[in-house]
Amino acid sequence: MGRIRIASRLALIVVGAVVLVQMLLAATYFIDNRGTSGMPRIEPLVEQMAALALLLDRLPEAERPLALRAATAVGFVPRIVREQPVEAHTAMLRGAEQRLRNSLQAPDRYVALSIISNEQRGGQPVRRLRDLVGAQLHGVIALTSGGYLDVEARGGLTLRLYGVPIGLLAGILGFVVALAALIAVRHETKPLSDLAAAVDRFGTAIEARPVPERGAPDVRTLIRAVNAMQLRIAELIRGRTLVLGAISHDLRTYVTRLRLRLELMPDSEQRQKVTADLDAMQALMDDALAFARASFNGGSEEAVDLARIVKAECDSRAAQGLSITCTGTEGPLMVQGSPAGLARITANLVDNALAYGRVAEVSLHADKDNAELWVEDRGPGIPPNERGQVFEPFFRLEASRNRERGGAGLGLTIVRQIVESHRGTVKIEDRPGGGLRLRVALPRVRPPERS
Repeated sequence: MGRIRIASRLALIVVGAVVLVQMLLAATYFIDNRGTSGMPRIEPLVEQMAALALLLDRLPEAERPLALRAATAVGFVPRIVREQPVEAHTAMLRGAEQRLRNSLQAPDRYVALSIISNEQRGGQPVRRLRDLVGAQLHGVIALTSGGYLDVEARGGLTLRLYGVPIGLLAGILGFVVALAALIAVRHETKPLSDLAAAVDRFGTAIEARPVPERGAPDVRTLIRAVNAMQLRIAELIRGRTLVLGAISHDLRTYVTRLRLRLELMPDSEQRQKVTADLDAMQALMDDALAFARASFNGGSEEAVDLARIVKAECDSRAAQGLSITCTGTEGPLMVQGSPAGLARITANLVDNALAYGRVAEVSLHADKDNAELWVEDRGPGIPPNERGQVFEPFFRLEASRNRERGGAGLGLTIVRQIVESHRGTVKIEDRPGGGLRLRVALPRVRPPERS
């Protein structure tokens, strides 16, 4: 039950309640009619037939029509016929036939009871389950003065409303009520489903998208609180991004001035060290600003060719003489996202592989649902117990990834944020033969089918 959503739980409760009610009604019905040899409500009909047959035996022939008219009612139609009807006995009614003879006090008198279909189905003995709909009891009793009493009756056994058995109507009504209840439950829980989807979307892309306030008062209050929370968090992140952008812009001005002043200084070891420090400072500012933007901007709704972006990044580094291979980029591989964000993912992973593993082996893979970017290197790898921590901001593995290699410890953090904003996943694995493999999986966009 832990994984069943609230709508499904309520649906199960409603359906279970209806089924339980039906079972209790059925149990009550059979308990109330126990001891009747499996034929509930037959005794009144049997006694009524016996009484009418005894009365007709005592009346003159001229008065019998009046007695038949008096006995005729809804669900009980008697008549007198001269010839013996062709009647097929129903085996399950043999006990009722014996009780009928006992009531007539004539053990040898001809009687026959059977269940026949309604007029629309031909009025024939029931041999198929579907013929029970609207079926009725047919009785034939031989009269002592000649002729036969022919009775068609519907008692508690075949009680109907507009030609449909009451039991069937009760079942249909129960399921109609259950269906209406399920629709009402779905209507009431839909705001909660929308709210859950909005919170999940906001968790990956910090972008406030207010949820319409509807539903019960307490649900409206919850939606209103979540909408306000989204706006406050988004404003905080936006303010942080603006502050980082302003700081980065101002620091670039000072860095540019320092570079100009360095150009006027004679070449020396100290000048080279200062230049390296300025490069590290510039890289730190760029990474910090990229981290802030990645945590705020959500994934784009644009269909992008991932193969083209990956190939462009690989070609750029190959032109610089770096050791990089790229496979699987021959054909288009469409995903939904931002071209700049996907290029940043590829660049960060490739640069990490080149910096710490000397070689970058880039490949694209695809299945029915996802497109995967694999970036492998031949470096020392990352211990399994620290693979979750490398995605945290400014976390560094000092043994192999020290500051002499550059970077601020934000590369993989930026990768994870961009990937999650695109509804994807990123994993770290061991490369067969040694080294590290990073796998980025992104949902594919299916091209429209040609008509």
